[in-house]
Amino acid sequence: MFELIVFFTSFKYIFVEGGEQALVGIGVASKIGLKQTLKITTFGIAVGIILYFIFLKFAGFVPTNILEIALGIGLLFFSGLMFKEFFEDETKMDTTKHKITYFYIAMLEAVENSVALATFSLIQLESALIGFAIAIGLIVGLLWLGTVKKVPLRITRLIAGILLTSTAIPLILYGFGVFTPDFIHWLIPPLTPPDGLLQ
Repeated sequence: MFELIVFFTSFKYIFVEGGEQALVGIGVASKIGLKQTLKITTFGIAVGIILYFIFLKFAGFVPTNILEIALGIGLLFFSGLMFKEFFEDETKMDTTKHKITYFYIAMLEAVENSVALATFSLIQLESALIGFAIAIGLIVGLLWLGTVKKVPLRITRLIAGILLTSTAIPLILYGFGVFTPDFIHWLIPPLTPPDGLLQ
């Protein structure tokens, strides 16, 4: 049961965040081009991998409550951009703005996902990595099947904004130590695992 908890929390966290970035990436690719989008995404993945090993080594020294609050605020900022773009006239969108925004999103999620995965790995490494691998595989599979691509760009921005917000608010609540129901912890796990997971 202990390993299953780590597996599912890792899977859901990475699937939500990775799925959100896939949706944003699809929308951005139509504005800045597939090549630029892949470059930014690849760089973000590389940064995330490096940070994962750094956080895994120094996790005991990272003030996770401050990190949760900072990440939550950052995600709310970017969700605001997604909602803003949903209501904007697409003919007025600037390519440079899309590129910069997507770069910041990729970097922010590289930090967030690497910290979360490092936290789960400290509890149970194998289960965390299996959950991560399956989540990524499912996202890639949905992209390959073209399921995600069938969603209109405006809708992808709306969904991305909702996913960002739904991740940001719990993180901020966790960071401030506000009581949250257990089901929220299952949907969006805190960076600091509940005491029950450590027993």
